[in-house]
Amino acid sequence: EWPAATNYLYLTYNGDFDDIIFEKKRKVIVLGSGCYRIGSSVEFDWCCVNMAWALKERGFDESIMVNCNPETVSTDFDVMDKLYFEELTLERVLDIYEKEEPEGIVVSVGGQIPNNLALKLAKNGVKIIGTSAEDIDRAEDRSKFSKLLDELGIKQPKWGKVENIEKAKELAEKIGYPVLIRPSYVLSGSAMNVATNESQLKEYLTKAAKVSKEYPVVISKFMTNAREVEVDCVSDGENVLIGAIIEHLENAGVHSGDAIMSIPTLTLNEAIKNKIREYTRRIARSLRIKGPFNIQYLVKDGEVYVIECNLRASRSMPFVSKTIGVNLMQVAADAILGKKIKDGEYVPNIFGVKSPQFSFMRLEGVDPVTGVEMVSTGEVAGFGKTFTEAFVKALISSGVSLPEPGDGVLISIGEDKSKIIDIANKLVSKNMKIYATEKTSEELKKYGIESIFVRKVSEPRPNILDLLMNKSIKMVINIPFSNGLISTQALDDEYQIRRKAVEFKAHVVSNLQAAKAITDALDFYHKNGIENYVEFAE
Repeated sequence: EWPAATNYLYLTYNGDFDDIIFEKKRKVIVLGSGCYRIGSSVEFDWCCVNMAWALKERGFDESIMVNCNPETVSTDFDVMDKLYFEELTLERVLDIYEKEEPEGIVVSVGGQIPNNLALKLAKNGVKIIGTSAEDIDRAEDRSKFSKLLDELGIKQPKWGKVENIEKAKELAEKIGYPVLIRPSYVLSGSAMNVATNESQLKEYLTKAAKVSKEYPVVISKFMTNAREVEVDCVSDGENVLIGAIIEHLENAGVHSGDAIMSIPTLTLNEAIKNKIREYTRRIARSLRIKGPFNIQYLVKDGEVYVIECNLRASRSMPFVSKTIGVNLMQVAADAILGKKIKDGEYVPNIFGVKSPQFSFMRLEGVDPVTGVEMVSTGEVAGFGKTFTEAFVKALISSGVSLPEPGDGVLISIGEDKSKIIDIANKLVSKNMKIYATEKTSEELKKYGIESIFVRKVSEPRPNILDLLMNKSIKMVINIPFSNGLISTQALDDEYQIRRKAVEFKAHVVSNLQAAKAITDALDFYHKNGIENYVEFAE
């Protein structure tokens, strides 16, 4: 053995002495995001590292990181003044806090794990830098936050607190199916589900109760055909700086971590955006937010509804910072230290599009379809002078292989097949070869669209599987049933199409809005070269 000159630190029980000297300095502890997993990845690590650096620039002698991820920047040996490579639990963080005697702990940049510790740390005498633990709880506790919105007169989907299964059934009937089951204090939509009937309600409530044992589960109306919008902001308790208003490409129902996001927005008029700005500032001031935060909204029929508010940095903040050219962690560092920030909003001069990356091939048997619980394992951003340019760059960067003229595209629609007609016509005009399952093929024929009939995976061969194996299909558009009134066989047929497509490297699109955007973008992709970011910035 030999002495290590790095700043990696570990705690131990029953030790007689420390290996280092603990000096009296201005110290601050930043809690990291823990090991990478679905829902928590390098985006939060970027926030942690940039916050720690920003605090060091503002006069602290030591920025101390507590994290346990061996494959990330915050745990590199030369990034922090000190790194405690330890678990992010109450007991361990309290041990470090007592040893280091810092001015406080930052819990607002490492995702959900630090946020979940805030209230317990505060009850044990820890100084939380930024938004207070009590105010974090008012946002994280679904029931408390929904009551706050009611008090403020801010619209939200109809909701109710779940007390037991029978009350939940009554509530769901009163609200009207479909309903969304929403646990408190969770990241990536864990155990969040859309129930379309009583049987699903019971199943999903059982799952949610296991994930959210200490905190209430809320049922709210699931609003179909609504747009989803979110804001990434910083507040000093009074002034609110909006980094960006972000619109999802897909309609509501796709988790924000899996959604394709656009800055600036795509469909919102100025009146809607002004309502979002107003709600954002009222909520921030009511919750006394001091630091970074994110609010998610629904927009339907000209009305704005609040989904949730996260009093922490979101996974989209690095993307927003890159798009607007301003590091939001620098702004947030001033806010959490009690300094005043400007009230306003950044206006981007380019389009930024965030596209998710998935690892379905590494997860055996997983259904490659998106929903309210996050399944992506990464994301990339594309930038351009138009949405289409940025979108194409983001898709290609995320590993999507777009179809060329003459390539095969399989279309299989579960519900209203007429919705695919416009998309199919455009694909034909781009010289794509259209394959379709029986009912979809019949629907296309009614509108004069020629397609090649192909059997489902469960039907006699040759079928879809043979075409995928032969690489005859480059892209699969499969829009699943969503009303819950479907046979087990039909559900399995849809799953088999999506799963086999992934296994044979055909791009799967399971959302109508994404299918339309990709179809519209093919002309740009086929006719234009792709600049890299440096070329674009110049």
